[in-house]
Amino acid sequence: MTILFDRQDGEYLGWVDTHQDGFVVNAYRNLAPNYLMLHRASCGTISGTPARGNTWTNGDFVKICSGSIPDLESWARRDTMGSLTPCQLCRPDRLQPFS
Repeated sequence: MTILFDRQDGEYLGWVDTHQDGFVVNAYRNLAPNYLMLHRASCGTISGTPARGNTWTNGDFVKICSGSIPDLESWARRDTMGSLTPCQLCRPDRLQPFS
């Protein structure tokens, strides 16, 4: 199951806080297939205080969350015809192999 957070910073941060073993895709609001960055929910680049701006889901980006990388891969193919790119800082691809 995937959850899309759009203009819902509080709900998104609540999900991340309660699903530290989950995964988050950072995507452009228009869901362009060329930017689908996969993170571990515990990655500092997608939680806490935003590095740029002051919001997580109210600006140019939305977040798609799940407890499963395969669920997020399926979402990416189905909804964007794209594929996930793993974050080079938190390395979610080392947790579960990509299909």
